[in-house]
Amino acid sequence: MAPPRFMGLTGRPLSLAVSTVATTGFVLFGYDQGVMSGIITAPAFNDLFTATKNNSTMQAFVTAIYEIDDLGCLFGAIFILTFGDYMGRRRSMILGSFIMILGVIIQVTAREKATPLAQFIIGRTITGIGNGINTSTIPTYQAECSRTSNRGLLICIEGGVIAFGTLVAYWINYGAS
Repeated sequence: MAPPRFMGLTGRPLSLAVSTVATTGFVLFGYDQGVMSGIITAPAFNDLFTATKNNSTMQAFVTAIYEIDDLGCLFGAIFILTFGDYMGRRRSMILGSFIMILGVIIQVTAREKATPLAQFIIGRTITGIGNGINTSTIPTYQAECSRTSNRGLLICIEGGVIAFGTLVAYWINYGAS
């Protein structure tokens, strides 16, 4: 039986490519967690979402929308629990990424003439669904594709890069403030 091959890669280069894709997904997860801390008090954000301007209760609610995002994560994880084996790991990760992109587009296209806060909440929830799909699929995919000798290390690295993604978000927030 020939060794696994994908896009011309096999062996160690293929393992590195899979690990790079897996850790990128978790950097995105960490970034998504940390990004709200900087934009919630930004003047441009408060001008668009007027309910948050000088209103700490509404700012707390909008910040807690990440919990709604977590609800979306729960739905995404349940979806993968139900359909993940049928779809396969790669297709599931592609679907999760596409859903996250769709959710982000919904969030960033919020405009004054509509109901921007409702649109933002819906976008965060949709982003959460994609995030739930990815965070429940990526570790399994990486574990299935890696050698048993370094499987645990690679999964631990995924957890560590969540913190790196949050760090990146915090520094971008700091630099843009």
